[in-house]
Amino acid sequence: MRQFSALFVALPLLAGLGCSAGPAPTGENSEAKEWAQLRQQRGHFDGAAWNKDLDAWQGRKHQLLQGLAERLLAEKPDEAGVRALMGEPDVQVAADGAEYADWLRRTEWRGEPGEKMWSYQWRGNHDQLLVAFSGERVSAVGWLYAWE
Repeated sequence: MRQFSALFVALPLLAGLGCSAGPAPTGENSEAKEWAQLRQQRGHFDGAAWNKDLDAWQGRKHQLLQGLAERLLAEKPDEAGVRALMGEPDVQVAADGAEYADWLRRTEWRGEPGEKMWSYQWRGNHDQLLVAFSGERVSAVGWLYAWE
């Protein structure tokens, strides 16, 4: 009985320290908030005027996506964690989808892509950050560039 009561004391303490079955990033950080704001704006690749923050190589939107990609790769959150950090993906494809083999081949991957991929557009569908999942967890991130 003593072990059982110790468990009820220990679990809330561990949860308070951030221990969990797996990391799940929250959207409560400045990078995620700034990404959400820039994501709503339109630049050259979306049919609007050129905007260096949105359209330039190493512009602010590109830098934010790079930082968020690093975080996803390090923390390997589940789908809910990715949505909390990044929002809804622009496109989702599964291994049996027509785009899957093309994206798999053309993307510069870090990690091992799984059976589904989500796209977050940087410059329209011209250049995109892809997030791949094995099961429910992030397994890889990669850049799908147009290379023009």
